[in-house]
Amino acid sequence: MNAKYCLLFLLFLTGSRVSLAQSQEAFTPLVGWDKQCFPSFIIGTAAMKLEGITAPTDSLGDPNGLLGISLAAPADNTEIDVTIECPPFAAASRFVGKLPKSGTTYSVYPKMNYDYNALSQCTQVTPVNVVFRVQLNAEPILEKTVTMIVRPVNDCPLKIRVGDQVFDRSFTFATYVNEQHPFTDRLLREALDIGVVDQFDGYQGKCEEAVLRQVYAIWDLLVARDVRYSSITTTSSDSEHILSQNVRLLEDTINNQQANCVDGSVLFVSLLRKIDIESFLVLVPGHCYVGFYLDPEHTKVMAIETTLLGSEVESPETVSELLESAVEEDLRDEYSWASYVQALETGTQHWLESQEKFNDADQIDYRVIDVAAARKLGVLPMPFRSGADFLAFDHSENSRYAEMSDEESEMEDEADGDYAAADDEEEWSEEDEYEDELEEEEE
Repeated sequence: MNAKYCLLFLLFLTGSRVSLAQSQEAFTPLVGWDKQCFPSFIIGTAAMKLEGITAPTDSLGDPNGLLGISLAAPADNTEIDVTIECPPFAAASRFVGKLPKSGTTYSVYPKMNYDYNALSQCTQVTPVNVVFRVQLNAEPILEKTVTMIVRPVNDCPLKIRVGDQVFDRSFTFATYVNEQHPFTDRLLREALDIGVVDQFDGYQGKCEEAVLRQVYAIWDLLVARDVRYSSITTTSSDSEHILSQNVRLLEDTINNQQANCVDGSVLFVSLLRKIDIESFLVLVPGHCYVGFYLDPEHTKVMAIETTLLGSEVESPETVSELLESAVEEDLRDEYSWASYVQALETGTQHWLESQEKFNDADQIDYRVIDVAAARKLGVLPMPFRSGADFLAFDHSENSRYAEMSDEESEMEDEADGDYAAADDEEEWSEEDEYEDELEEEEE
């Protein structure tokens, strides 16, 4: 009798294990893109608005979800409870609902409780374990763990390939534009100290020349700061299904004085947006530059090639009347003016030549990233979390400022000479007066 019960128990236990093993295979973890996660994308889209976009009927939970599970509903209206943990970048996140139709495979994405501060400070490739727990109806909880790679915050996704489809994610570049970065105010203050402009007032000057003068003031400062082109784009991890690029944060570009085409462009757009000049990023195959509007109505566009920052170019033989009138000759720096003129001519020419491709939806390598439009959709800027100190600019290293300082010194010397002469005259007059008094006493 005991042997019979033992046999039944073993059969029950074996059957339970087989059932559980089969159930364990019932769901598939969905882990980012190719088991990789990009903090820049997660931060940028945290508040992204999706009005007018209908999620697929076989997708439940967060329509922007990157971590979830996939499984076929065993019956109509199957109750499902999904929990996902990804320490230290996300706390336990849960979805509770129903799988409506039997046999249909659903993707379920809980709204992840990300630690955005931890994500923004991820500067190295970091492997993490993602734990998935699924419960159907009142059955035992099923669990799986998958290792995911968290990319550095500097890695920006551009394109994602899923099967035969390619999804454009280049709008993530707008996340690196940070018009509220604490360094932007300090940079603009330095530009004012150089003296090309007395103030930054965006379009309030109500003329194209005023806009071009302000753009030159920013260009002139970055040249004076010796910000130079440096082609560092390689990411610290790779994938056959993901095209990405390394982008320096603003504090790194400014303090290290290096910028690739994207670095320089996001910095330039950040400064232009700070002074209320609407600007945008222009993407062409393997390259990025800046476009901006000359008027608040957005009817006139110019573009500037930021890779010419710090380049030594010959003085232009001819300059357009608009530029001639925008910046007075005595305000043009010997080094920055020539590169500024050429950067405008090169960028604007490329912009005009690519118009048809920008308007062709099939030309996915040609994109205009309107930062103002991205902000309206909820694309957020990357927060300043590095704690880097702002390295102030030494004006004495700027040739024009040094000349101005020399002139001021000469004026001070002349003033000192005048004071000395006045003092001599005062001393002589006092001495003469003293001698007169002695003569009067002798008499």
